[in-house]
Amino acid sequence: MTIKKLLVITIIIGLLISGCVNKPSGNVKIAFSVPLGTTYGQDSLHAVEMAIKKANGKAGPYNVELMVLSETEPNSESISTPLVIQNAEKVAQDPSVVGWVGPDSSRTAKEIIPILNRASVTTISGSNTWPGLTKPGYELGEPGIYYPTGQRTYFRTVASDEVQGAAAARWIQKMGYQKVYIIYGEDVYGKGVAGVFEITAKDIGLGIVGKSGFTTEGDLPTATAEALVTKALDASPDIIFLAGSVGSNAEYIVRAIRQANATIPLMGPDGIAVDDIFALLEKEQLENIYGTVVAIPPANLDTPAARDFVRSYQNEYGKTPSSYDGAIYEAVNVLLYAIGRAEQPTREAVFASMQNLGEYSGIFGTWHFDPQGDISPSAIGGMKVVDGAWTFVETLK
Repeated sequence: MTIKKLLVITIIIGLLISGCVNKPSGNVKIAFSVPLGTTYGQDSLHAVEMAIKKANGKAGPYNVELMVLSETEPNSESISTPLVIQNAEKVAQDPSVVGWVGPDSSRTAKEIIPILNRASVTTISGSNTWPGLTKPGYELGEPGIYYPTGQRTYFRTVASDEVQGAAAARWIQKMGYQKVYIIYGEDVYGKGVAGVFEITAKDIGLGIVGKSGFTTEGDLPTATAEALVTKALDASPDIIFLAGSVGSNAEYIVRAIRQANATIPLMGPDGIAVDDIFALLEKEQLENIYGTVVAIPPANLDTPAARDFVRSYQNEYGKTPSSYDGAIYEAVNVLLYAIGRAEQPTREAVFASMQNLGEYSGIFGTWHFDPQGDISPSAIGGMKVVDGAWTFVETLK
């Protein structure tokens, strides 16, 4: 071989090695969609900022800028779906945004996932629980209607409602209760959780003595809540399962139940197991209330990453992070990890990296995304109100 040929080969090999090792640097943005007008929204923003700060504002060779998008109008605590849609359309037109964390609710997720999917923006949530976002068998056309490109660009770090609904039924049976009355909110969330709960309850031999629904639109009239509760208590249940959300009239049902019966146990899903309930109800109205959450609270996770997160969060903000704070923190970290592994700082490359994530180790231990984009394995936390605070009881199966 001549010296000239050897030199050419050496240069080519050098370029190939350089191309494999040195990815281009650059600046990228990730968007965080959050109801800034709420206390829990501010708490989750702290978790996001903490994740980016811990990463020194970097994802591999790329500099990361956080774009915070409010889901609430100024001086409001109510999520504005038109505002979230507007934010998604804005992000879709900004090619420097390679990932979206959020939105807060499944209702708004249904609206914005298709927008971000068309723009190839990797979307990851630490709070959406509607099964149909990723799984078939729920509303017509789900989940395909959310992915017009045919690519599953949406992921989540929490379990979905069919997991927690089933876990709640098994937990009630484990505690020894035999007869349940179901009260549910007449929205997608309430009907979904109640439906899965009822199916599981019947499968395991738990008695359903009746069910009733309540509107989640506007304020629930006191007389309506009282009439519904009277009907429920007349069925003589051992426990009431309340499939609804605080802030969407579930608090009126709890108040009416406690005014009629101070001791009957109540259980609800993650829409009930929120700190906002303590500002809406008196302490004595919160006795003997259980709840499920779609991620184990970070303080109850036995991993080094979780312990570090809880310690840092408490030192910085003087409070313990919630289960959703942990799930959102994990979502940001896994997105940063995927961005850092991407061959280029582009949407398509970041999505390809997330698709081929493999095993990931974070505050939840080692896990992966299943082909539908759901975290696997998923875990449900069983909670109870103790001394005016939600307290972890056990991990539910």
